[in-house]
Order: sequence, then C-alpha cells, then structure tokens
Amino acid sequence: EPAPTNPKTKDEFPSQLAAELINILDECDTSVTFVSAYLIPTPHMEAAVERAEKRGVSVKILTNSLQSNNHLAAHSAYRHHIHQLVKHGADMHEVRAQAKDRNYYMQKPIDTKELGLHAKLILFDDDRTFIGSANMDPRSLRLNTEMGFLIESKEINRTVREHLEIDFDKRNAWHLEPQPDGNIHWVSDDETRTAQPVDSAFQRLEDWFLSVLPVEGEL
Repeated sequence: EPAPTNPKTKDEFPSQLAAELINILDECDTSVTFVSAYLIPTPHMEAAVERAEKRGVSVKILTNSLQSNNHLAAHSAYRHHIHQLVKHGADMHEVRAQAKDRNYYMQKPIDTKELGLHAKLILFDDDRTFIGSANMDPRSLRLNTEMGFLIESKEINRTVREHLEIDFDKRNAWHLEPQPDGNIHWVSDDETRTAQPVDSAFQRLEDWFLSVLPVEGEL
C-alpha cells in the first residue's frame, strides 16, 4: 500500500517561534512592550494582543513611522492594523525620523541623518526579555526561520526598560492618540498631526498604492 501523501500547505509553515511568543504573551499579568522595526501582526498575534488588553495587561508598542521605515511596503501593510491595535487599547508609538535626540544614536554630524528602527525585542511583565531576529510580521512569524533568546531576569528586564525610555519619549517618537471621532492623531513634544507624517505628497500616494496590493502575507 503506498504511503499517504503529505502535500505542503500554507498551515505547515514554520510557526514554533510565533506559537511560543503567543503562549508567553497569554501568560502575562501586567505589561508587554513590543519593539519591532516592521509591525504587521498575524491574526493569531493580533488576537493575543486583544486577549491581553481585555484582561488588563498594558501593551506598549514602538515601530517605524512612514518617514523612518526603509521598507515602504511593510509600513503600508502595517497601516491596516493601526486602528485595530489602538481600538484594543495598545499604546502605539512610531519613530520620528528627525528625532531630537539623534545624537544619542548616531555619530556626529547628525543634521542630515534620519533615524530608523531596526531593533526586535519584547519585554514580558517585569521578569522576561525576548531579543532575537524576528520582527512582528508574517515573514518573521510564518515564512522565515527566526530565533532569539528568552532571558528570565528581572534585572535585565529592568535595564532594557530603562534604556527604552528615550525611544518612547515624544521628542523621539510620535504617540498615536485616538480621538473621540474615531480618528488618530500623531503627537510629538511640540506638534500634532492629524494624519501620519510624511516627507511628501508622493510618499503618501506611494504608501496608499502599496497598501491596496494583496501582499501582506508575504511581508
């Protein structure tokens, strides 16, 4: 009798890392902080964030803005998730390309340099830290083979959290603030934008065009 066939299906992509991160997220009691250069949460990850918010866990996220992102298609896909994440209660922040404390990250001269985020880490409660190669996007969570360290240490968690304070500061990141009418404002330390900050009208048009392409699962 011939052996049964086992055709490759979309559900057989590597998922060990994503599944483990979701399991840990589901165990959190107080807070989760995501730092991800590219943020396109899969349905399972987005559902886990929603479950966390519903049980009172504070979820804080830092990712690239349109201006700081070097992968425009990834940002265009991320735009589809902004309102849902904010609706769940996630505290959303986006890197300012013209961050006021760029000297903290870059060698001088910095006048012509723009800041971009490449870090990938998660703080779970006050005792676990995940640092690895995985962004919170389908390519990292379902397509690529990624890895990372899960460090169980309150001291390391506290140290990383302290170092992240400058990254989340409004001098260096836009804070996405929901409005009563359902819109979102991008707020810094000295200005408020009613739409995502862009370099030009063409960049906004390009971002919109890429957002309508059916490629999110490949990013």
